Amino acid sequence: MFVRNGAPSIRRALESIRAQTYPNIEFIVQDGVSTDGTLDILRQYGERVQLVSEPDNGPSEGLWRALKRCNGEFIGSCLADEELLPDAVERAVALLQKSPDAGAITGDAILTDLAGKQTGFWKSGPFNFLDYLSCDYTPYFVSSFFRRQALIDAGLQAETWGMDCIEFELWCRLAARARVMYVPETFAKYASHAGQSSSNPRDATVHFRGRLELIATICTSSNLVGGDPMLRALSIWGHARAFINHALAVGRPELAQALFEIAKDVAGRFPPVDLDGFPYDEAYVYRRTARAAWTDLLQRTPSSVKKLVGQPRLQQWSERFQAALVAARFSPSTDAPSSREALMTALGRRDAAPAGPAIVLPPPPPPEMKARMYARLAQGYESEGRFQEASETWRAAARLVGLIPPVPPEERVGYTAA
Repeated sequence: MFVRNGAPSIRRALESIRAQTYPNIEFIVQDGVSTDGTLDILRQYGERVQLVSEPDNGPSEGLWRALKRCNGEFIGSCLADEELLPDAVERAVALLQKSPDAGAITGDAILTDLAGKQTGFWKSGPFNFLDYLSCDYTPYFVSSFFRRQALIDAGLQAETWGMDCIEFELWCRLAARARVMYVPETFAKYASHAGQSSSNPRDATVHFRGRLELIATICTSSNLVGGDPMLRALSIWGHARAFINHALAVGRPELAQALFEIAKDVAGRFPPVDLDGFPYDEAYVYRRTARAAWTDLLQRTPSSVKKLVGQPRLQQWSERFQAALVAARFSPSTDAPSSREALMTALGRRDAAPAGPAIVLPPPPPPEMKARMYARLAQGYESEGRFQEASETWRAAARLVGLIPPVPPEERVGYTAA
């Protein structure tokens, strides 16, 4: 456990650990110098809690310090606003012992509010490295358990990690080296509330930038997925989509804008990549709209006029017209672009269509593109002798393009309300 000022809920977390049916538990707590009574509560548990309280730079560094203090064969986590189900550790240990090839297991979680009341359920589903990189898949840390030796092999003790996104880097390093096994069982309760770190502007922006910087490195140098500029772009904007939508959902528009600026900054350092003939960046949607508007306008223009103007001048007008629409964030009032609205916008007229929102993100990739990326990852697994992971990834690719039936509804990844 790593914590700072978790007094309102930490007793529930501590009691859930004390209630574990597995007896041999080393309980490490890394406190960031709490000032709200958290330390008083922790000290009530005496020697059962191996407590260190010292300043840190945030939750990511707190996790890093806690991990490095662990000595057991297997490692799990429970934060101050979470709970482990009574037999979670016992089941996790048994599963890891039966699957020596697994570096970690991950399962499902009950979602709660800060008071521990159930609000929903999270079905995690099989771990997929590409989906994790693009933020389309998120294993819940409290429902995951790790083989310590696998973390050491991934550099836990020997290497320097970035301190901004330890959990993300841990999963990336582990997935690059070892199998992460999904178990369709519920291990824990995960709390979602306005006070959590992902809603805190400082923590969220630092963590988000750290993730994007790591993505840029992985997509350049990883043996499994390196050298793929499109994967880098999809992962950066996939993260932007997930983090910005969360910020807007919890009523933090200023945080959403800050995250958007970070995504533009990191993505803008690299040469643009094209999707369907358009640069895949923050203006992707507006460029597609501008092209459609020009095409519509051109179709409505008499052939005699186009012939009189000539192709070279039409090309110049096309470029200027589309650039003006992109700069104005042209967003037609209906699904089909209006030639009049577009023309008025390009000319800067007051009766033009209103500008679209400041934050418009490029869409997710089409299934066929994602399937090709899965196929490349599967081939990477095969080259490393990781045939079970290769088989799972090939099946995921086949599902995307309809070669095998989709996952049954009861097995689909995602959230359901209580």
